[in-house]
Amino acid sequence: MIDFIGDIHGHYDHLVALLKKMGYTQKNGVYKHPSRRVIFLGDYLDRGPNARGVVRLVRSMVEAGEAEALIGNHELNTLCFWTPKESGGYLRDHSINKILIHTETLRSYQHHDAEFFEMLQFLYTLPLYIETDQFRAQHACFNTSLVDVLKKENIKSIQNEEILKRMIDKKDPLCAPVDSLLKGPEMALPKGITYEDSEGVIRNRTRICWWINPASVSSKELFLQSEGDIPEVFIPEEIRRRNYYHESERPVFFGHYWFTGDVQIIKPNVCCLDYSVASYKKNGKLVAYRFDGESTLTNEHFVYV
Repeated sequence: MIDFIGDIHGHYDHLVALLKKMGYTQKNGVYKHPSRRVIFLGDYLDRGPNARGVVRLVRSMVEAGEAEALIGNHELNTLCFWTPKESGGYLRDHSINKILIHTETLRSYQHHDAEFFEMLQFLYTLPLYIETDQFRAQHACFNTSLVDVLKKENIKSIQNEEILKRMIDKKDPLCAPVDSLLKGPEMALPKGITYEDSEGVIRNRTRICWWINPASVSSKELFLQSEGDIPEVFIPEEIRRRNYYHESERPVFFGHYWFTGDVQIIKPNVCCLDYSVASYKKNGKLVAYRFDGESTLTNEHFVYV
């Protein structure tokens, strides 16, 4: 029996409250449950006030065998932010916007430099996805054909700097699978159409709902963009022909997408657990799903704080 927990983003107090609400107690510094374990879905860092506390709690549970922790795009971005390029600079630009996103994480590790760089090494070990006969779990999107690319190379985590550099190289076969698992599919908007995201960045690409059949829906149904109101636009044929997560597939659990409003399953086998805990404006929640092996998911299994 597994409790899936969505994006935490440095909100340590919410995490402790959620674990306690589900019956976990702290023993010898580790949160444990007599009959359950946790799968964390990534994004432990940034935005919230205590990334250090979150990582310490998550890591203690992982190392004690009480949990597994997936990597999210914010962990990938952090590794890139601190990994130098041979040509100078870093794999992730140190622009003002990107520095600001990372600021709360750095503040939580102030005066703990050695622990911070040890934390970076921990991030290399986090799996990109988990797949069993009963479920799949990843931070953003599960695309079977792209995951097969990783399986062929026996890559389950980032592992080291060499593989990290491959994963962000758009010419490398590892890039598309990692982009899918950690960021999900996107579509370029027509020229002249943009929106402003939650960090004030003007975007010309939008996330799309990979669990919806794109063949005949409108762009408003297909787009998943809570930050701005995008007008109805033409959907290219290459998007219309995309594979989607079919109703016959095993349950899939993920975060990443900043859902708001009522906590509910998307489809009987599709469950997003990111309900914007880092956004007070959106009345954000930290959400878990208590999975008992059922093939049809139910709203009654959600718990949140």
